Amino acid sequence: MKKSIVLVTACVMLAVSLVGCAGGAINEASRAINAIGEVSLQSGEAIESAQAKYDALTDEEKTKVENYDKLQSAEKEFTQQLYSATKKEIETADKLAGNYFTQYYDAKSFDAARDDAEAVLNSSDEERYSEAYSELKAENESLQSYIDGETAKSYSITTDLDDECPFMIDEEHLPSQWLFSPIVMQTSSHPTNVVSMKKATDLPTYIYLYINGSSRDYTYALSQVPTKEINVQDKNGEIKTALVNTEVSFAAAFDQAVNRDPSKELNERPGYFFVDKNGYIVLALPNYDGEDHYVLYTSRG
Repeated sequence: MKKSIVLVTACVMLAVSLVGCAGGAINEASRAINAIGEVSLQSGEAIESAQAKYDALTDEEKTKVENYDKLQSAEKEFTQQLYSATKKEIETADKLAGNYFTQYYDAKSFDAARDDAEAVLNSSDEERYSEAYSELKAENESLQSYIDGETAKSYSITTDLDDECPFMIDEEHLPSQWLFSPIVMQTSSHPTNVVSMKKATDLPTYIYLYINGSSRDYTYALSQVPTKEINVQDKNGEIKTALVNTEVSFAAAFDQAVNRDPSKELNERPGYFFVDKNGYIVLALPNYDGEDHYVLYTSRG
């Protein structure tokens, strides 16, 4: 009789124990789902953990997880966010690919990550969204770091006016009154001042590149060219590299026979505008003595 009572008690305790374990697993899965919270690109591990706990349940136990719909919603939102984020990374990669410095970068892994991300999205391979996004993001950051490092070496700085011409200057950013002078004293064959003047409402603004105190009337035109490197002479007389986009050309307004100085013909060679490290707009004119660098003229106006 005592043995029967003991056996029945043991069976009841085992049953209660099993129910308790099952209930604990169900509660644990439910808590893991609630712990996901607001979905973001950082929710991947939380969603995977909750899904793993849910998958470990029996079919009957799964029916008792009352917040399972939250897990489904979180997975869907996470997938959508990954898709959008990966698409943005592809757009970023395409912009970086067009950067001037990318031509000097070993872009094999960058190109592979970009193409793989596009293929993953096009095939709707949702299981690989996270991997493709992470790899392309890392490659973009690596290339951007390289570009930033190379850009920092330039005597010019970006103006953020145009993605394709990052060093460009607009007409409206030029001084209303030009009064440029060389930052380093030059030989007498160079202009000592570059000045603008408006003589009449029906005439263009004329530019004067004074050499030995005289100058012809010049008109000017700006054009944006693909990013290029030029050598410039800084205030210490050292040769630096500057990146430029804005080309300026000068043309004599009409034939002025009074000026017979052949050096004045050099004024019609193209120069460049850019913003230097100190934030000043500078005019770079070719060296008038034939040396392989541009002479910088600056204006505080």
